[in-house]
Amino acid sequence: MRGDFKDVTRALYEVVSAPAGSRDWEGIRHLYHPDARLVRTGVDDAGEVYASAMSFDEYRKDVDAKLADASFREVELGHDVMIVGNVAQLASVYEYRLEDAQGSSGGRGVNFMTLVFDGDTWRIMSIVWDNERNNVSLPAGLLPDLGE
Repeated sequence: MRGDFKDVTRALYEVVSAPAGSRDWEGIRHLYHPDARLVRTGVDDAGEVYASAMSFDEYRKDVDAKLADASFREVELGHDVMIVGNVAQLASVYEYRLEDAQGSSGGRGVNFMTLVFDGDTWRIMSIVWDNERNNVSLPAGLLPDLGE
């Protein structure tokens, strides 16, 4: 498994994709380096840019709070990987759908993951992500299988 990350991305998207309620976070903890950081980026309702950095446990709490009363589904559309020695950079494009009391919404985004090889397995060191929105779209050709 020196360079195949399909199992990693599939596991990440499966855990976050769930009806309202709990998710099996412990089932993916082993995929993360103990010092991993997860960074949500975007623009808030006031138009201010933000980047919220979290540990794995802080991310769990954040997602559980945000999706407590929502059904959420995220699926990978494709990914591209570059490996140099014991470091890998993975760009994973996804599509999501959120259903809650306010209705239904969805879109696409990208996770940029940095993974490190510890001699035995690849572990996620960081994930930084953002979603498409007004004036922000995925670059044409980011991944050939998106058909853009």
